[in-house]
Amino acid sequence: MPNIFHGIVMYQRPHKEQDLMVKILTKEFGKRMFYIRHGKSKRYQYAAEMQPLTMATYEGTINRSGLSFINDVKKSELPRLFLADVEANAYMTYILGLIDAAYVDNQPLEKWFDTAELAEQKMRDGFDAQVLANYFEIHLLPDFGIHMEWQQCVVCGNDQGPMDFSEHYQGVLCQKHWHEDEYRMHLDPKALFILQKLDRVDLTQIKTLTIKSETKQELKRVLDRIYQEQVGVQLRAKSFIQELHQWDQRLQQRGQKSDGSD
Repeated sequence: MPNIFHGIVMYQRPHKEQDLMVKILTKEFGKRMFYIRHGKSKRYQYAAEMQPLTMATYEGTINRSGLSFINDVKKSELPRLFLADVEANAYMTYILGLIDAAYVDNQPLEKWFDTAELAEQKMRDGFDAQVLANYFEIHLLPDFGIHMEWQQCVVCGNDQGPMDFSEHYQGVLCQKHWHEDEYRMHLDPKALFILQKLDRVDLTQIKTLTIKSETKQELKRVLDRIYQEQVGVQLRAKSFIQELHQWDQRLQQRGQKSDGSD
């Protein structure tokens, strides 16, 4: 009997001459790899519904192991934002990539499906894409085996006063214990406040969050360090995001030089 399920397309890759392998994060069955026969053909009627970041209701065969199959698409949507905004597309791809890296296939992931779906909606509503990605980076750390203490000093449990982040201690240190780690990150207090907030709330509770670019850069600095040095995950979407930011910086520098020469 065919299964009806909800899914977000994570990625696709070519298989043989005319076929596709499409990975979909499903609400009901976790991450599944689908074999799409003739998926590369111009005549394939569901080509649009197999594009990355598409949200759809599918009908198909879900196998306990191995490949699954799609027979029909009931309804689908690829938000225009992801067609028009390269950065938003890259961040959503990165979020799905983190979920893919953190969990094995065929494992129920209803919570993460709902959270990813909500992230897509929040991006469409204008929520900052980087901050959404930061939320996932923080909350997926335990699934990579990394447990960070963001809320209180890892030495004495104090949760008041100035704090700083220590990679060595895997958490924050209060001012009394800053001497314990001479290589602590000297994190901007505003950035630490945002990290603590993102850590302790559910994404459904965050309605609006305005963050200055300098603070976002600090969030990026600490989370990039954790993922590079402790998690060891470097996704292609993340590399692409870094390239986009480098390109933006070059353009800004050129603009400043042009203004100075007038």
